[in-house]
Parts: sequence; C-alpha cells; structure tokens
Amino acid sequence: MKRKHYILGIAMIATILASACMLSHIQSINASRTYHSLSGVSIILDPGHGGKDDGARAGNVKEQEINLKIAKKLETLLKNNGASVTLTRTGAYDLASANATNRKREDMKKRMEIINADKTDLFLSIHLNAYPNTSVKGAQAFYEKDNEVSKVFADIIQKNFKKLTGTNMTSKTGDYYILNNANKIGSLVECGFLSNDEDRTKLVTDEYQQDIAECLCNSVLEYFSFLS
Repeated sequence: MKRKHYILGIAMIATILASACMLSHIQSINASRTYHSLSGVSIILDPGHGGKDDGARAGNVKEQEINLKIAKKLETLLKNNGASVTLTRTGAYDLASANATNRKREDMKKRMEIINADKTDLFLSIHLNAYPNTSVKGAQAFYEKDNEVSKVFADIIQKNFKKLTGTNMTSKTGDYYILNNANKIGSLVECGFLSNDEDRTKLVTDEYQQDIAECLCNSVLEYFSFLS
C-alpha cells in the first residue's frame, strides 16, 4: 500500500512539473508573439530638420538634435517589437545634394521619396514646436486633411500624449508639406514647445525623450492592434 502511495505521489509530482513546464512554454510563446507584434511592418521615422536647418531654437537647444534623439530611441523600441525601421536621417545633416540650388526643397523631396516607398506601412515625422506665447505647452499629433485612417492613428497618439503631458490638446489636420505630399498613412507630431520653460526643461533630458519614444511606440502598437 505504501509503495502504491509512493508511486502515485511521484506521478502527481511529475504531472505538476509537466503542467508547469507547459504553462511556462505557453507564456513564452505568448511573450514572443507580443514581442514581435510588429513583425513584417515597415515604418519610416522622419526626424525633422537637419544640417544648417535647426528648426526651433531656444538658446543652445536645437530642435533638430532632440528630434533625432527621440527618433533613435523610438527606432530601438519599434525594432524590439519586430518592425523594420528606416530613418530619413541618422545625423546632423539634411538630405539635399552638395550643389542644390534650394536645399530645403530638395531635402523635403528626398524625405518624401523615402516615406512614399512601396514598402512603407506607416510614417512618423518628429518635430518640436515654438510659439510667441511662452505659456503654451504640450504635445500634438497632426494628420492629412480628409485622411480618415491617418486621423485614427493621430487620435491614438494624441490620447497617449495626453496621458504623458497632462495637457488637453486634440489631434488636428496639418497643412504641412510632409502630410500634403505623403501617399502613406502617418502623422506629424510636435513633441513639445521649446518656447515653454517646462517643456524645454524636460525635452533636453534622455529620460523624457525616452518617455516620448515609448508613448509613440505604444501608439504604433495600439494602431496595428486596432486594425487586426
């Protein structure tokens, strides 16, 4: 009888261990699926300005530098989720050729060529804002007029911006070259105001740049989850 109980006890332990291993395996599979939830998705990140074009400035704080830092942090997060990511620029330069007669126009046209490539599924153009009224602060997402799908994406970004910044801005249509000439789904985001002391103090830190990158990454994940 004791031997029978001993055998049953061993069998029960083996069953528990097997169940635990199976649960661990299932959790690992689910984690892997979540981790690679953007597998097969091609995303373009466009850090605004570059080269001699600093964008907005406040003293020695340059928009072009912060745009790029946010974009690189976001690139890492998106790649960790399985996305294929291309940056329109990876350094402090514009995209115009050396002998360009109009550097800004050629720079923007080349950015559009990258964004409008056949493989592109989504794009984000990353910027910072400035305004004469220095009390204005917060982050905002813009989308192309009458583009309802891009509006869905911008609304998701704005919802997450609101959680991050605590401001009540809403997503808006934007009369920007990038939005007007893109034939892909995407948004131009103004991640804060360099003209506002509070925003600027946060924007120059790695920690807040990471917060913005995570906010944007979560928005991309939510958008593709919404589609599926």
